[in-house]
Amino acid sequence: MTEYLSPGVYVEEKSSGVKPIEGVGTSTGAFVGIAEKGPIGQANFIANWTQFVNIYGAYTANAYLAYAVYQFFSEGGTRCYVVRTCHYTDIATPSSKSTVASTGTLNDDATPPVASLKFTATEMGTWGNKISIEAKAATNTTPTGGFKLVVKFGGSVQETFDNLTMANVLSLVDSAYFDIEKVGATPNAPKIGSSLTLAGGNNGDFGSDGKSTLTVADFEGDAKAMNGLHAFDVVDDINIVAIPDSLKISSTGPRDAVIKGYSYCQNRNDCFFIADPPFGFSPTTIKNYKEAQGDWSGQNAFNSSFAALYYPWVIMSDPLSGGKISVPPSGAIAGTYAHTDSVRGVHKAPAGITDGYLDSASGIERIITKSEHDTLNPTGIDVIRSFPSSGIVVWGARTLSADAEWKYINIRRLFLFLEKSINNGTQWVVFEPNSPALWGSVIRNITAFLLRVWRDGALFGSTPEEAFYVKVDAENNPPEVRDAGQLIIEVGVAPVKPAEFVIIRIQQKTLSK
Repeated sequence: MTEYLSPGVYVEEKSSGVKPIEGVGTSTGAFVGIAEKGPIGQANFIANWTQFVNIYGAYTANAYLAYAVYQFFSEGGTRCYVVRTCHYTDIATPSSKSTVASTGTLNDDATPPVASLKFTATEMGTWGNKISIEAKAATNTTPTGGFKLVVKFGGSVQETFDNLTMANVLSLVDSAYFDIEKVGATPNAPKIGSSLTLAGGNNGDFGSDGKSTLTVADFEGDAKAMNGLHAFDVVDDINIVAIPDSLKISSTGPRDAVIKGYSYCQNRNDCFFIADPPFGFSPTTIKNYKEAQGDWSGQNAFNSSFAALYYPWVIMSDPLSGGKISVPPSGAIAGTYAHTDSVRGVHKAPAGITDGYLDSASGIERIITKSEHDTLNPTGIDVIRSFPSSGIVVWGARTLSADAEWKYINIRRLFLFLEKSINNGTQWVVFEPNSPALWGSVIRNITAFLLRVWRDGALFGSTPEEAFYVKVDAENNPPEVRDAGQLIIEVGVAPVKPAEFVIIRIQQKTLSK
């Protein structure tokens, strides 16, 4: 309380007690996979396809990460985080670029030639094998021993560093493609006309026999090393998680990666996992795959409200081959989630002839009939269908949960949105006096937030009283609860569930005389 010691007029500010709760984002993607280049084992924010290409390279044979991110943005996604992974045991020292980055050396014109400059690709991977460097005569011929470096990538000139000498080369050459160092104590300038192509890069994803060396651990990552999925541990705002390259796992199979993926989301309790099916599965096989029957009998069945499984793969144009390619659907589905969230809201199921339409797909791997769909939908497998009048659309909105309460994707994601928004918006309550005055403020603030959610159409009921309630009183906060330093806030909401089955009953009407 302010102390008043002398006569006068005193102006005081008093808090209104209104602490508006802001809704958190719901449409930020998170992808783990194999890339052509880029930092390994860390999460980087990506705002568009061009930025992804600049950091991670474009499409890569035997990998689906780039295709997934491209489809994410094509379907309406606007922001995501990307983690490049590899088989870490293939890289002796992941923090050392020299173990996996392409390298090469230019020699001087001595007899015999002596190494002059060493070049190491800035990023790990075989992408560096496309870098070539040529030493030419400098434009300014005044300095003795002057030279120029012309840098090509994939045969096209990308950079030129002119009027170099061995005295200034390290300070003047700042390349986006390589790091440069002198070889030896007093090397001579490189021979004019000499050139090299970097070599020896290793992506850390395929062995010398051409077979994938990836394991579940490479995608799940390590919490201590903070790579793989755990690279997202320091990222607070991811919402939609996918591992499109998990199907490259060689030994234990991608089923374990699905379980690790949704377990990660479940443990965080703030994001949702999109699972991909293996390629070429029949409806019966994908059903067994999900339920751990048939070839997977005895394994753990998929069961989580924090994940959904989509089937089959989708077909898109392939810039690498100039033809078509089948890709896992998770990238396109993640973009569909993001787009639906932005135009309709997280409470809307990301499916249907409008919200579920896949702009980036030119076909699907397999046409699913209605009778086949009838066997898959009840098991929680969301089918991508092709209809003559509607095109290729997502025709399912179920989670992998065996609990009927969490059957629908939009219900689970709505609750993630509500829980995180309310949690973030009530941090101010901590250490406040636990009294009826505080209870009233909490009720007002949460009620104001839920009113906005209800008006957006996310909650069922013609009145706010039907749609939700907020209870903070002496009944759920008796003396023993307050003595323990706790404040119990009870919130109940009635979510809107999707009209999954539309039943139209038609009968003949008999006209009476």
